[in-house]
Amino acid sequence: MNWRDYEVYITKNLQRAFPGSSIVHDARLSGIVSKTERQIDILITDKVVGFEVKIVVDCKYFSTKIDVTEVDAFVGFLSDVRASKGIMITKTGYTDAAYNRATYDTRDIELRILNLNDLEKFQGFLAIPYSGKHGAVVSAPEGWVIDSRGEKGKFLCSMYPAGLSADEAFHTDGFIYLTFSKKDAEWPDLLALIAKQETQIRKSYRLPRIDLLDSIQRDDCVVLLRVLEAEEFAGTLDYTLFLDYPEVVIFLTLLTPASKADAYRRKLEWVGEKLKKLTVLYDPQERPMVS
Repeated sequence: MNWRDYEVYITKNLQRAFPGSSIVHDARLSGIVSKTERQIDILITDKVVGFEVKIVVDCKYFSTKIDVTEVDAFVGFLSDVRASKGIMITKTGYTDAAYNRATYDTRDIELRILNLNDLEKFQGFLAIPYSGKHGAVVSAPEGWVIDSRGEKGKFLCSMYPAGLSADEAFHTDGFIYLTFSKKDAEWPDLLALIAKQETQIRKSYRLPRIDLLDSIQRDDCVVLLRVLEAEEFAGTLDYTLFLDYPEVVIFLTLLTPASKADAYRRKLEWVGEKLKKLTVLYDPQERPMVS
């Protein structure tokens, strides 16, 4: 296999992972800052509820591991072509520094590094849930997948460990779901929402323990993290990350075994850091448009 065969093989695998999306091998985009045409190994584009999603894939046919310098360069490349998502694929692995640089960067650009053999089990990690005029771009944390089907009346999308079904994850492992609460006379602000939820919790469970914890910070909204423990679901913790915006509260709820709480809480907070709030506009035919 040479470098071109390597890229073609990866392209075919990504077509399986992103069915229905445009997958272009050896694409070109104009650089916003560089003012020059940039070559892209594989470009994935799609539209979800009117929003264009652009994912750039960099195929590394190296004989050595990807290092942090390659990650730095790719982050700059993604910024130049205005792609918010990037995937680096390597046949030889990556250093700890490269992994940390890609995983823990909290800026707008999201980057994943995959080994070539991970492609066989790779599943989609992006969704754009929305309700009325409120929407968000959300991504599943490393090792998890995202299910954009939601469950009517309960949540808009969910995330859980790859290899499990939604039902298995919900009952035996970690499970994150997202929903919106529009502010109105009944829910005028975040504190009112939390107070009413707490009242309902105390009616439903015997001696529940409810705590507010320190968590991530965002420039565009107030963030609170609540943890709930109750005898009725011994061994399981319920974390809810509230993102408080002027007109809506977005909340991400994690159900996790206590034994995995620390690791899965970090995944929940990563999702909260990467989430991008959107406003959904509609045309006269009530079709969603980009905003």
